[in-house]
Amino acid sequence: MIRINVLICTLLVTACMQSTAVMSTSDAPQWVNSEPEMYPNFKYLSATGSASKAEQAKARALSNLAKIFEVQIREVSTTSQDVQTTKLDGEETVQSSARIASTVNLKTDKMVQGARIAEQWQSSTDLTYYALAVLDRTQAGNNLRGEMNRLDEETQYALNQQEKRDDPLLKIADLHRANALQQDRQVLQKTLKIIDVRGKGAPASWNLAELNEKLSQQLRALPMRTEVKLDDVGGLSSVLQGAASRSGFNVGNGGYVLSASLEADAPIKQQDWHWLRATLKLQLLAQDGQTVIGYESWPLKVSASSASQLPQRMLKAADKKLNSVLLSSVLDFAS
Repeated sequence: MIRINVLICTLLVTACMQSTAVMSTSDAPQWVNSEPEMYPNFKYLSATGSASKAEQAKARALSNLAKIFEVQIREVSTTSQDVQTTKLDGEETVQSSARIASTVNLKTDKMVQGARIAEQWQSSTDLTYYALAVLDRTQAGNNLRGEMNRLDEETQYALNQQEKRDDPLLKIADLHRANALQQDRQVLQKTLKIIDVRGKGAPASWNLAELNEKLSQQLRALPMRTEVKLDDVGGLSSVLQGAASRSGFNVGNGGYVLSASLEADAPIKQQDWHWLRATLKLQLLAQDGQTVIGYESWPLKVSASSASQLPQRMLKAADKKLNSVLLSSVLDFAS
């Protein structure tokens, strides 16, 4: 929200400088209630804003224009899931694991460059101010293509680096970055197809599914073993191994060390409920078993009507947390 507010202030200064509209208190112009005739939808993106002050009306119009991009980006930005089915000795196993869920860094500042306040009007009835913000579709498309070109250049660099690496963890970091960059690009491509009157956009040079598979292969090839340093509730070892396997790692006896600990406080009782707090810690160690590559921790809290239920509930909470964050944490460590 801070970025958007700064963006709006910047655009407002520019828009005010570019606007040649004259304030009027006559009957409401056509653009207040419908598509502006001078700025048809096939050529322009437009949005209106109203307020008790002229500057606020212009700011709201520009904000509403920026929201067009935000809504479209959020609608197509989703968490992808990989479902893998394998057979071993005739027994079928199905694994579903969350893959790279790219949090798209909204680039609305670049997308709406060139937006301007084209028209202004004040109602003589209630003195409300109205403003019309417009952005040429061609210019918006060029802004998007520029951002997509940047993502492609960074993707190519990451893939080139990956080819030169000997360290398997660094290879994974490069592939993870390339994958995330192309997921961001895919979102922009879908937005561009909406903005582009031809509906074509700019197709990607890489297949996202192939990049995903390549990353999965590197994860499975990464030598890794699990280790529990401290477990105050019991059962953390099997939970850690299960989460690592579901995340796509091939857990064995050597290689990098994925270490976890679960340190619990003393249980407390409040009225009729028992509470237990604990800290779940995760470390990735180099193959020497000593050098810490990455570290992260999470506070956990559970409650139960009986104190005897607390350890099992805490273990379940740790299991849920590890399954949701283990892969992304290791990828962050590698990066």
